[in-house]
Amino acid sequence: MSWLKTLFKSRAKPKALASTISGFYGSWGEPKPLDQLKLLELAEGDADVRACLDAVVDSVISNGWQVAAGDPTIRDTVSEWLKAREDEFWLFLRNLTLTTLIFDEAYIECTSSFPRVIAPWTMRVKRNEYGEVTGYVQQTYKTVSFTSDEIVHIVLHPLADRAYGTPKIATLARLLMAKREAELFLFQVFMRKGVLSKAIIVKHGDDSTFARIRNQLENTRPGDNILLMGEVEIESLSQPIEDLHIIDLLKEFRQRILAIFRVPPIVYGVVEGVNLETSRNQMITFSQYIKSIQRIISAGATQAIRRILRLEGFHIKLHEWMNPEQETRIHVLRVGSGIETVNEARAFLGLPPIEEKRGGAGNQGELLRESVKEFPV
Repeated sequence: MSWLKTLFKSRAKPKALASTISGFYGSWGEPKPLDQLKLLELAEGDADVRACLDAVVDSVISNGWQVAAGDPTIRDTVSEWLKAREDEFWLFLRNLTLTTLIFDEAYIECTSSFPRVIAPWTMRVKRNEYGEVTGYVQQTYKTVSFTSDEIVHIVLHPLADRAYGTPKIATLARLLMAKREAELFLFQVFMRKGVLSKAIIVKHGDDSTFARIRNQLENTRPGDNILLMGEVEIESLSQPIEDLHIIDLLKEFRQRILAIFRVPPIVYGVVEGVNLETSRNQMITFSQYIKSIQRIISAGATQAIRRILRLEGFHIKLHEWMNPEQETRIHVLRVGSGIETVNEARAFLGLPPIEEKRGGAGNQGELLRESVKEFPV
C-alpha cells in the first residue's frame, strides 16, 4: 500500500515550477510580453491582413453548427436555448474567432446569461508558482477580478507553460511596417503625379538668378512645365519605383502574409500562376487548417455555455468548411444514396428547386449532376 500512497501523493501536487515568476505578480496578474493594441493597429491598417482574417473567419463559421449529446433531452435543451439566441450566437462566434486569430488568445466571460468576449489587451492571467491558473484580472479604469471558473481562456498556439499566445501579427510586425512604408512611398509618388525628381544645374549665373529659379520651382506643382532662361542643364534622377522594385516588393509582402495565415491565393482572389492541381492541394491544406480552428472555437464556446447553463454531456460542433467542388461531389453522393433529395441538395448549394423526376436513386444522382452545372465550381 505504500506505493499507492506515494503515487497519490506525487499526483496531488505538481513539482516543476513555471518558467516565469508567476506568483510574484499576485493580484495584478502576469504582464503581457507584447503590446496588443499595437498589434491590433497593424492588423486593422493592412488590407492583406484584413482579407486573410475575413477569409478564415468566414470559412470557420459560415456553415453553421450543431449540438451533439448522448442524451436527447440535453441536446434539445441546448438547441432550443441557442435557437432563441441564434443571431446573437452568430455575432458571438464571429467576434470570438476574429479576436482569437488576431491576438492568438480570447477571454470569454461566463458570469451573465450569455457568453461575452472581453478585450484581450485588458486581461491578465493570475497563476501560482507552478503555473496553475488561479484567476484572471481585468485592468481598465478600475480593476475587476474573476475566478478561474468565470473565464474561458482560449490560447490558439500554447507553448509549454506560457500564459499567453504567440500572435501571427507579431511574427509579421516588421514586415507589415516595411509594407506600410512601401505603400506610403508609392502613395507619395502618385500624389506627385509620378513626376520624377530633377536636378537643375545652373552653370552660369549670379545669386539673383539662382534665387529667381528657386522661387519659380517652389511655386511649381508636380507635372507643370518649367521654362528657364539661360544656360541651364536639367538631369532626371533615378526612377524610384523601378529601381526599388516597389511593385514586386509589395507582391512579395502579400505572399508572405498569405503564407503566415495559411490562406491560399485563390481564396484571397489571386489566380495568376495557379493551375487546377495546385488549387486543389492548397484547398486541402486550407481545409485542414480551418478544421483545427473550428475545433478550438467549438471547444471554447462549449465550455462557456456549459458553465452558463450548468449542464454537461453536450458539445457544440461547427460544421466543416468545404470548397464548392467538394460540396457538390458530396451532395451528388448523398442524393445517389437516397440520403437527401435533389431539391434539398440544391437548396444547400443556393440553387432554386426544380420538379424532381421519378425514378431510382441513380436517376436522382444524375439529375443533380446536371443541375449543379448552374453552380460555379
